[in-house]
Amino acid sequence: MYKRQVLTHHRGSTEVRIKLQGARKTTLLRLDRHRVTPDPALFGDLKQLLGPSCLAG
Repeated sequence: MYKRQVLTHHRGSTEVRIKLQGARKTTLLRLDRHRVTPDPALFGDLKQLLGPSCLAG
């Protein structure tokens, strides 16, 4: 399953934010086109796609 498919499959009302951390810079992105339902199924799909440490509180 691809990133876009994961977000589309778990469509909801919560905005999506992605934090990219580099050695010298951190960038915060807000995906305005995608909103999700934050539930265990979404979290499981994201961990499978991006790895177990991809989610932050």
